[in-house]
Amino acid sequence: MQQTDEGYLIHDAALDVVPARWMFDPAALVEQGWVAARGAAGRGQVLFFDPPIPGNDGQWVLRHYLRGGSVARVLGDRYLWTGLRRSRPWREFLLTAEMRDLGLPVPRPVAARIVRAGPYYRADLVTQRIPDARPLDSRLRTEAVSALTWHRVGVCIRQFHDAGYCHADLNSRNILLDVCGRVWLLDWDRGRQRAAGAWREGNLARLRRDLEKRLHLLDRWHFSERDFAALLSGYRNPNAAPPADPTGG
Repeated sequence: MQQTDEGYLIHDAALDVVPARWMFDPAALVEQGWVAARGAAGRGQVLFFDPPIPGNDGQWVLRHYLRGGSVARVLGDRYLWTGLRRSRPWREFLLTAEMRDLGLPVPRPVAARIVRAGPYYRADLVTQRIPDARPLDSRLRTEAVSALTWHRVGVCIRQFHDAGYCHADLNSRNILLDVCGRVWLLDWDRGRQRAAGAWREGNLARLRRDLEKRLHLLDRWHFSERDFAALLSGYRNPNAAPPADPTGG
């Protein structure tokens, strides 16, 4: 972590070079030709870009912290500053790094920037892009996924719950499926570690509401009660033999 003239910079100690300020600026990344694609993420967009720092393979993902709900109409993308260790990017960066060190399927946190402005701050987070992967939301908009995939989603969520990690916004946009059949959980803003309790069932109920709500919002949404039953089977019995997958996932 470094204090800068505008706030703070947090970065992976394995980086050979400290990320420059412009690496968090979408316009600068586009102008210099680093951006490979754009994507949706929660309340806003993310940028997929080639790492400007040598020695880093794959791509990185830039996400700007955005508020939701009625507060966003007043504060926009600003957050009240109550100290570094209570800031959103600091907590998400450290939590994600901790989970990754435990072998849980989360993206590698690369860097985060905090820009102070009076009693407020704005922030950005850079993570490693999971290659050849799509959000569950994107898959369900175009095709049904197999019972095996739903089972794997349940097993993945159980891994995090057994380690005590609670995702604050578990939904189909934050669940990533890669071509190898592995499931990843993204966007750990406001996530935290908790003792075992009713929050685990609440997490599952939140995901179920999200999946069912989109049945009514979208013209095409490939989800049924049978799918969630397969997810629950993986969650309740993670060590049981998974269902056969005749479609390949």
